[in-house]
Amino acid sequence: MPGWRFLHIGRRNDARLLLALGVVAVASLSSAWAQGFGGTVGDTLVRGDSLTAQKRYGEAIVQFQEARTLCPTPAEMVHALQGEAVAHLQQGELLPAVGLLDEAATRYPDDPRAADLLYVAGQALHKAGEYDRAIGMLRRALERNPTPDILPGIKYQLAQALRLRGRSAEAVEALKDFETSYSEHPLLPNALYLVAIASHDSGDLKKAEEVYRKLIERFPGRPAATEAQFELGLVLSEEGKRAEAAEAYRAYVALSPGSPYAASALERAGDAQLFRAPKESAELYALAVVKAGINPKPDIAVMNLGRFIGAKRMLAQALSRLWVVAIVAALLIAGAAWLLLRMRRGRRRRPETASAA
Repeated sequence: MPGWRFLHIGRRNDARLLLALGVVAVASLSSAWAQGFGGTVGDTLVRGDSLTAQKRYGEAIVQFQEARTLCPTPAEMVHALQGEAVAHLQQGELLPAVGLLDEAATRYPDDPRAADLLYVAGQALHKAGEYDRAIGMLRRALERNPTPDILPGIKYQLAQALRLRGRSAEAVEALKDFETSYSEHPLLPNALYLVAIASHDSGDLKKAEEVYRKLIERFPGRPAATEAQFELGLVLSEEGKRAEAAEAYRAYVALSPGSPYAASALERAGDAQLFRAPKESAELYALAVVKAGINPKPDIAVMNLGRFIGAKRMLAQALSRLWVVAIVAALLIAGAAWLLLRMRRGRRRRPETASAA
């Protein structure tokens, strides 16, 4: 029947319409799932970054975690992991941040940010005192072809971690080309200081002295150069160059008079001069006591004044008086010897004169 024919056609069209609506609904649900109730993945990441900038780190973490559930692209996933890690770092939560950064670099090794992520993770581990893990993380960063702007920092951070693990020779090796490759880099004074102190740790006093002197000459007034004066004094003392050591310690105090280590430097300068110039040594000990009373306390016990500084000052004063007595006695003896020599020469001349007459 014609009516049934049209009715069938109508039902078929209705079926097609329902199917189309179903497809649209599924697509809409899928889109909504990808976007979340607060927008796209990109929107969520932007909100997370904004919250981080506002120091609302807890809320930022929630946003970055949500972004990871919205079917992000690999680049967006790295952004979400990195953003959450930064928020954790800002809250002082170092190890959770390291885990997120490591995950991002491991899951997406071809991402151009991989070296940066591993570098930040290495810094966080270093700060947490986990130097072995920091060394491994920083070595991985070097293997990922880091950009020139972060490469010097990675090498310097690696050398620091190596030295703190007692691997001083490796620390020097890590920075062997730093001066030639990065001659204008802001980290160069610190790198030279690290090379010198690592050389000292490994017993290479000659190299340590050479690098300290270079640092002091090239970068006067820089904090690393100021600290190098104190360390140079230690090296020179071990080399037996006591007068030069005293000069280095005094230079350190002149450059950093308010330092917590100024009193220790003055005491060490006094020790170096004790038998060579006891009067000056006594004055240095007295000044060291004054500095210890007015300057901040050192955070390292060995940098406090020695228990016997008072006794050393008394000894220096006594030696100073003895030196004066010894000098006067030496002058008297020399004068007496001269007079005796004159008298003997006079006795020899008289017989000669008599015979000539």
